[in-house]
Amino acid sequence: MATIIPFAISDNSQYSIYSSPDGVLKLWEADNGVLKQEYTPSAHLSATCTCLSWGPKRNLDTPGRKKRRKSGGVAITEQYDLIAVGTTAGSILIYSIVKGDVKTIMEEGHSDSVSDVCWHPENNTIFSCSCDRHIIHWDVISGKVKHKWKGDSGSIHSICLCAQNHLLSSGRSIKLWDLETYSVLKKFTGHATEVFRLLPILSNPTELPDSPEGVYFLSAALNDRLVNVWQVNTAVKDKSSTATFSLPEDPVMLDLRKNQDEVVLAAVTRSGQVLIFDHTMNGKVKKPLKPKLTIQIASSGGSDSVPKPIQVLASHLCEDQRLLIVYGNYLKPVFEKVELDMTSSDMCLIRDEPILSTMKQQGDVAKVKTPTVTNDVTVLAPENTVASGPSLKEKRKRKPSVSDMNMEERLNAISINKPETLKEPPKADTLVRLLTQGLQSDDKNILKSVLGRPTSDTIITNTIKMLPVQAIIPLVKELTNCVAEPSEKGALYIKWLKTLLTVHTSYLITFPDMVDNLSALYQSMDSRTRLVDRLSKLKGKLELMLSQIASQSQQGEEDVSVDQRPLLMYQEESSDDDMAIDNLMPERSDTEDFDDLFLSDTEAATDTAQVNGTEEDEEEEEEDMESD
Repeated sequence: MATIIPFAISDNSQYSIYSSPDGVLKLWEADNGVLKQEYTPSAHLSATCTCLSWGPKRNLDTPGRKKRRKSGGVAITEQYDLIAVGTTAGSILIYSIVKGDVKTIMEEGHSDSVSDVCWHPENNTIFSCSCDRHIIHWDVISGKVKHKWKGDSGSIHSICLCAQNHLLSSGRSIKLWDLETYSVLKKFTGHATEVFRLLPILSNPTELPDSPEGVYFLSAALNDRLVNVWQVNTAVKDKSSTATFSLPEDPVMLDLRKNQDEVVLAAVTRSGQVLIFDHTMNGKVKKPLKPKLTIQIASSGGSDSVPKPIQVLASHLCEDQRLLIVYGNYLKPVFEKVELDMTSSDMCLIRDEPILSTMKQQGDVAKVKTPTVTNDVTVLAPENTVASGPSLKEKRKRKPSVSDMNMEERLNAISINKPETLKEPPKADTLVRLLTQGLQSDDKNILKSVLGRPTSDTIITNTIKMLPVQAIIPLVKELTNCVAEPSEKGALYIKWLKTLLTVHTSYLITFPDMVDNLSALYQSMDSRTRLVDRLSKLKGKLELMLSQIASQSQQGEEDVSVDQRPLLMYQEESSDDDMAIDNLMPERSDTEDFDDLFLSDTEAATDTAQVNGTEEDEEEEEEDMESD
C-alpha cells in the first residue's frame, strides 16, 4: 500500500489538519500558522489515523434553515467543516471543528485499515474504501452502513465521486461504478503499479453533474512519475489516457483547480518541490506535458552556513489564484501564500529554517541556568548517609592507591606486553557518495574510478539502491556511453547497467524518452551480437577440421610402426629377371634364411613325389597296352 501522510487542507484554504504518528489530531489556521486545536482520540494508539478528508462546506447563515440535532449523531447544519478520519482498525471518526470533539464513530464496516474517504457534497453520506477489498456507503447522521460491496480482488486505495450516482475506485486498475446497480460500467488501465490517488476535475466541486459522460479525472500511481488524465466515455472502448503530466519523481500530494477548460495542477514531489502544470482540455495529447513552474524553498545560509533545501510538505491552490505552501516540519509547519508567476520556469524562495527561527525567538527561555551551591549545603549520599559538600568533593577526587590493588591488577599494571585490541579498518559497502559526486560534477576520472574497477555484486547493488532519483538518468547515459565505446572494462559496465535496470525498472519505464536514450546501446548490442551465429558455425567447422587432422596424424604414426613385409614368398622359376629382382631386394635375417631352407626342403619333397607318381602312371599304361 502507498504511504500517504495524513495531512489535508480545507477547500477554503482556512484550516489545515494533520494526524501525528501517535494519533493526535492537530488543527492550524493557515492564515497565521497558529495551532487552534489539538485532540487525542481515546483509541489513538491502537487505531492510528490513515487518511483525512474534509467534509463539504456547510453555510450556517443560510436563510430558512434551522439547526437540527439528533441524539447519538452529528448536528450537520451546525458545523462549518467536518473531518472524516480513517483508522488502521477499520473504523471512521467524524470530527467536529466547532465542538472540538468526535461526534460519530462508524464501526463494524471494514475489517482492515481504511485507505480513503469521500464525501457526497449534497447529502449526509460518505464512501470509504479499505484494504479488505470492500467499498462501503455510510450514513453520517446515524453512523450505519447503507450498502457494502466488494470493489476489487486486491486492496482499494482511493475513491472519488464523478457524478451524482457514479463512483470511481482505484487499486490495480480504475473502475467506474453505477451506485444504483453497484455494477462496473468501465475499467481504465494505464499504470504499471497500484493507483493511490484519484481526483475529479470539476468546475464546482460542491455540485456533481447528473451524468459522468465527458467528466475528466486524474490518477497517480505508486513509484510512477506520470499523472494521467482520463475522460469518462462509456460508449467508447478506448481505455487510454487523454493527457499525461510528467514529473521528475513520483508525487506525494496533488491539488487542482479548473477554470472552464483550463486545468491548473499543483504536485508536491518526494524531494519537497512544487510543480505547477497548466493545460487546456481540448482532446488527446500524445507527448507528456512538462511543468510550467517549479517552486523550491531554501535557507538563507549566512556567512558560516551553507544554504540547504527546505522540505515542502503540502500545497493548495486558493480561490484568489494564489498558492498556499506548507513547509518545514509537521511539528511546527510554516504557512505562506505566494503569487504564481508563469512567465519564469523556476522560482526559489529564500526563507529561514523553521527550527532555527524558533530557537532564535525562544533563545532566552531555552538557556539552562546552573544554580550556585555553597559550602553550607548538605548532600545526601547514596547509602542514606549525610556528608558535607567539601568532604564529599574531596572523597570523589581520591584516586585508588597501589595498596588497594590485588596481585593480578598490579601485574597487569606493570606488564609490558599489554593485549592490544585489534581494530579492523572500516568497510564501505556502498559507493553512492563518490558516484553521485562524479555525476553532479561530470568528472570522468571519478566515474571511471567507480565504474571501471572490479567491485563485488553486493556493493554495486547497495550503491544502486541508495542512488538519488536525480542521478538515475545521468548514470544510465554515462553507462550507455561507456558500453558503446570499445574497452576492456565492458563487462564491468554491463554489470552496473544490469543492476541499475533491474532495481529502478519501475522508475525508468515512466520516461517516454528512455527508448531514444538507449538507442545507442541497442545499436551497439545488435552490432556485437549480429555475428554470433556465424562465428559459432565457423568455430564448429574449425573444431571438426582440427579433430580430423589430429586423427589422421595419429593413424599415420601407427602405420609407420607396423612391419609391412610378407611372411611367405614363392618363386616358380629362376631367371635373370628374377635374379635381378632378388638382387634388388633387401637382405634378410638368419631366421628368414631358416624359413627359406625349410621351404625349399618341403618343395623338393613335393616335386619328388610328383615325379614318382608320374612314372607309376606311365608303367600302368604300358602294361595295359601289352595286355590288349
